[in-house]
Amino acid sequence: MYTDRLNMRTALICSTSLTILMGAAPVAAAEWDIGLGAYLEQSISYASYDSATASDFDGIDSVGSGEFYFLPSVTLDNGLRIGAHVELDGHVGERNAGADFDEAFVYVRGSFGEMLIGKSDTPGNHMSYGAPMGYGPPTDFGGISSSTLGSYIQFSGVHNNRRVGDDLIRGTLGSTHVTNMGEETQGRITYFTPRYAGFQLGLSYAHEEPNAVPNRQDFYDVGANYVNNFGGLDVGLSAKWGGADNRADPNANPEYWGAGANIGYGGFTIGSSWAESNGSSNRVTDGEAYNVGVSYQTGRYGYSFSYLHGRNVDNENASLGSRERLKAYTLAVNYYLTGQPERPAKPPRPGSDPAARYGTQAGVKVNLFGFASYVDFNEDVGDGGAGTRGDDVNGFVIGTGVKLMF
Repeated sequence: MYTDRLNMRTALICSTSLTILMGAAPVAAAEWDIGLGAYLEQSISYASYDSATASDFDGIDSVGSGEFYFLPSVTLDNGLRIGAHVELDGHVGERNAGADFDEAFVYVRGSFGEMLIGKSDTPGNHMSYGAPMGYGPPTDFGGISSSTLGSYIQFSGVHNNRRVGDDLIRGTLGSTHVTNMGEETQGRITYFTPRYAGFQLGLSYAHEEPNAVPNRQDFYDVGANYVNNFGGLDVGLSAKWGGADNRADPNANPEYWGAGANIGYGGFTIGSSWAESNGSSNRVTDGEAYNVGVSYQTGRYGYSFSYLHGRNVDNENASLGSRERLKAYTLAVNYYLTGQPERPAKPPRPGSDPAARYGTQAGVKVNLFGFASYVDFNEDVGDGGAGTRGDDVNGFVIGTGVKLMF
C-alpha cells in the first residue's frame, strides 16, 4: 500500500512537470546565461570560556567561511525560465571545518510560480524572518542563529569519540532554522506559488530510505510569508511546518513548527522568530528556541543586537528527561567599504538568485564587521550519564573581520 502511494505521488509530480514544459521550443547553447558568484569572509577574535568538565580557554582564534555559486539559466520561447543553482559551501574553524554542496537543484520559473527539484533547504527556511543582522548581505558572525559561535566556544566535550551538545544549526538548541532531520538540505521537490496580495506559499516533499538514520521518510514541509508596506512601515511575517514518518518507531510523530516577523521603519528593523520540534523517537530532537533583535542602518554603517534562547532534550540522556540550554547575546557592527546597502523591504525570494535572499546588495563588495558575543550553555546531566556533572560552559568572543563579495 505504501509503495502504491509513493508511485502515485511520483507519477503526479512527473506529469505536472511535463505539463509545465510542454510546448517549449529548443534553444541554442548561445542563449544560456551563465551566472557566477561567491563570497569569502574571515574573522580573527579573542575568545575566553570556562568549562565545568573540560579545559578552559583564553586566546586568539580565527574562523572563515565562504560560498561559491554557479547559476546557469535560459529563457524558452514560451517565456519559461529554466536553470540550475549549485552552491558550494565551506567553513574553516576548530569545531566544524569542511565543505559540501549546500544546495544543488534545477528550477522552472514562470507565471505559475516556481518549481525546484534537487538538494534544497525547506521552503519555510527560505521564506523565514527572525532577529535582524543588519541590512545588506548578512554577516554570519553577527547572526545569532548561525553556528559560528560553536567554532570559538566548545559547548561540550567528547563522548563516544564524537563532539556532542552543540545542535547549533537546524536544531533548536542554537537556531530557529529547524528541520525534521536536524540537517540543512536533502533531495526534495519544492513548489512556490506566485505572490498574491503580499502572500506566498511554499510546499515540498522529500523521500528518504526507511533504514537511513534517523529512520525517517516522507518529509512534508510547508512555508508561507506575507510582506506589505503601510505608509513607510514595512511588515514581513512568516510561518512554517514540517512532518515526517518514522518507520522504525510507530509511536513517533516527528514534526516542527515555526513563525517569525520583521517590522521596519526608517533605519530601524525589529524582528523575532520562534521554532519548536517535537514528536521525535525517544524525544532525542525535541526542543524549542526563540530569538529577538533590533538593527539600525545609517549610511554605510549597520548595527544590530540580538538574543537567542534555545532548549533541547539532551540526546545523550533523553531517557532521563534531562535538558541542555543555550543563551547567546550578540552585538554586531558592519561597515560597507563599497556601495551602500538598502534595507530589504521584501522577504527572502526563493529560487536561483542567492543574493536576492539577502536583500539589495547595491554594489556592496567589501564589508568590514565587528562583533561581541556572550554565551551561557548548561546541561542537567553530563554526557557520561546519570550522576555525572553537566558540561556547562560560559564565555565570550570579541572579534573583527572582512567579507568579500564577488
